[in-house]
Amino acid sequence: MFAKKQLIYCICFALLACKSNENPYANNLNIEPSVLAEMDTAHYTTIKWKDSIFNFGTVTAGDSVHIQFHFTNTGNTPLFIFNTQSTCGCTITGFPKEPILPGKQGYISVTFKSETQVGNIDKTIVVIANTKKSKRNPLIIRGIVEPTSNQKH
Repeated sequence: MFAKKQLIYCICFALLACKSNENPYANNLNIEPSVLAEMDTAHYTTIKWKDSIFNFGTVTAGDSVHIQFHFTNTGNTPLFIFNTQSTCGCTITGFPKEPILPGKQGYISVTFKSETQVGNIDKTIVVIANTKKSKRNPLIIRGIVEPTSNQKH
């Protein structure tokens, strides 16, 4: 197992030594580039969010809110989004499956379905990526869900 890890680290180093506009983790060894990027903690990148908090204002229960959190890869290596996690089933996320090259932009899509929720809303979405300082990048959506006229009675 140790030899396999050493081999993967050597591959990562060799790939990153060649600067180009291509994904340095691409390989023909049947190893997913995202796996190599996640293991290569020495070359994690940085991300800059246009906004990491979004206030959708006031909506009526049953409405859906669609949000895009835009970001830029401000580091020197490709940015891989491994996963997103939300605090409840009312929040659905989408994220790029392909690496975001240095200097390029992307977005995380979020759909909040208010359905039976009423009152102040404060939901956190965690974006898990190969980013320095922390692999966990929180995004927050806030707003107010007002009851429908049927729910007020």
